[in-house]
Amino acid sequence: MASHVSARLHFAQGFDGTLILREGEVAIGVQADQARPYDLLQAALVACLHSTFLEILEKKRIVLPFADYAVEGTKRTEIPTMLEEVIVRVSLPDGLNNEALEKSMHLATKYCSVYNTLASVAKMSCIVEFVEAGE
Repeated sequence: MASHVSARLHFAQGFDGTLILREGEVAIGVQADQARPYDLLQAALVACLHSTFLEILEKKRIVLPFADYAVEGTKRTEIPTMLEEVIVRVSLPDGLNNEALEKSMHLATKYCSVYNTLASVAKMSCIVEFVEAGE
């Protein structure tokens, strides 16, 4: 059975809006303190990917002390200017179990629904790097 998803947004005159969540609100727009559309898309991608990654790690009984993500994308010049390529870089703790972490992230890219939705229009890649805590 399909699951239902929904969102509520309100826009004042122009591109000045609010994403209304159960937990709070996110300002949307072009000002310094507002999220732009691709900011939200990249955040949704990383949130879904990380959640999926944690579910896989939980099954393997691996506790992850931290993960840092950086997302870069290239948009097509043709209209509509959809994403052409997306690169997700994830920094994970070195020495925990690097092989298991890398395999788990690879699995997460296969099971993350947002990652796979974007993969239908863009070349997707995920690069795992291992770092010492605090780097």
